[in-house]
Amino acid sequence: MKKDEFNIKLRDFAKTLSPTSNERELISKIYQSFSDLLGENNCIQIGSYPRLTAITPVHDLDILYILGDWNEAEHNPSEILKALKEQIDSDYENPTSYKMDISLQTHSVTISYSKDEKEVMSVDIVPGYIFSKNEFDQDIYKVPEVLMKKHGRDLIEYYKKIQGEQVEIKWIPSDPRGYIKIASEMDNFTDGEFRKTIKVIKTWKNNLKDSDENLKLKSFHLEQIIINFFEDNNELEIFDAIFDFFVRLSEIIDNPNVIVDRADSSKFIDDYLIDFSEEQKQKIKCAIDGLLIRLEKCETTDDVKTVFEVDFYQRKDTEEFIFDKGIKTLIDKNLKFKIDGYVKPINSFSAGWISSSPQFKRGITSGQGKTRKIDYKIIENNTSAQDYYWKVKNSDASKEPRGEITLNKTKNSPETTIFPSDSYVECYAVNNNICIARDALPVKII
Repeated sequence: MKKDEFNIKLRDFAKTLSPTSNERELISKIYQSFSDLLGENNCIQIGSYPRLTAITPVHDLDILYILGDWNEAEHNPSEILKALKEQIDSDYENPTSYKMDISLQTHSVTISYSKDEKEVMSVDIVPGYIFSKNEFDQDIYKVPEVLMKKHGRDLIEYYKKIQGEQVEIKWIPSDPRGYIKIASEMDNFTDGEFRKTIKVIKTWKNNLKDSDENLKLKSFHLEQIIINFFEDNNELEIFDAIFDFFVRLSEIIDNPNVIVDRADSSKFIDDYLIDFSEEQKQKIKCAIDGLLIRLEKCETTDDVKTVFEVDFYQRKDTEEFIFDKGIKTLIDKNLKFKIDGYVKPINSFSAGWISSSPQFKRGITSGQGKTRKIDYKIIENNTSAQDYYWKVKNSDASKEPRGEITLNKTKNSPETTIFPSDSYVECYAVNNNICIARDALPVKII
């Protein structure tokens, strides 16, 4: 599939991931209800929704409740939050038909809206003190660190746990306004390409977590990676950004503490990667391979949504893919490109091309002790490609599974019939680091 076709499919898919009109209406209604209660100037929305990167279903709304200026000697919000809880109890008008549960904690008020015991929306009202200014002359705040870790009912349970343990609350600087401004400007600058890219990647991230709860990549971290991509190359399109992200993701998870927090240069937003075990990282890498293989094979008639379903592909150590070399696969169906293998003559055994010899299609005998040789060649080609890469892959059960990719010819040209195996040979025609045509030939050695 050509890149313009990929871009159209990916953009259309991203549109289906945006919060629905009902979700947007609910969020707007709930946020306005708290702004009316607490004052427009005392509340701001924070999180992925105001950064334009939220995806459906939306279950969380984060509100920063501005308490005033930071004072090193007086920064305990308990009395204010207690008063806030009392104010909500007495004066708040629930704008929804959902059952509402209000929880007062030492460092926030959490409001859960539910229907039939199932949570529909959770609102975390996070206290914040004005601390300093960012480069946009916007306020930076001090917020409780633990509020960054949980949401909804998980947050309520976490609060109960730490209250019982008498955990001391730490305060950290936070710059939500700066992150919102950068994301909004990037989205405007890229004509929406930024937000669409993030939504598609977050969908895969959520699918990954659904497949294994231990594989939790953070949405905010991934968002900052994509911002850096677009900052480095303002001509990126959605296909390029998604391909580059997944090609580099294995290296990213191996190297934490790279992206500095805007509000505190001593902290990193990707520090959580330190806690990933080698087993977790390897499983994520298998999922990355599964996605890139699907992306490589995606056809015009395929539903691009299936590319982002999770498939843990476990490659052998010897196997390579063309995407390992940073080469994108964008096939031009108008090009003609075909390979074949010529089985060389040997005493008492016939010779010929595999694709035109029925007996060779059924299987090539190993030669009964006399090793046979196969010469793989391009037999039809109008691509004018700059480079041609070859891959020989035996079955994983073979004594020699192989899977290496070599330039201009197969690794052992001519190849031999030493190991019985269901194999395939593939060739990639590459121009300007893009695979524009390819062909694969199944080969059965018996």
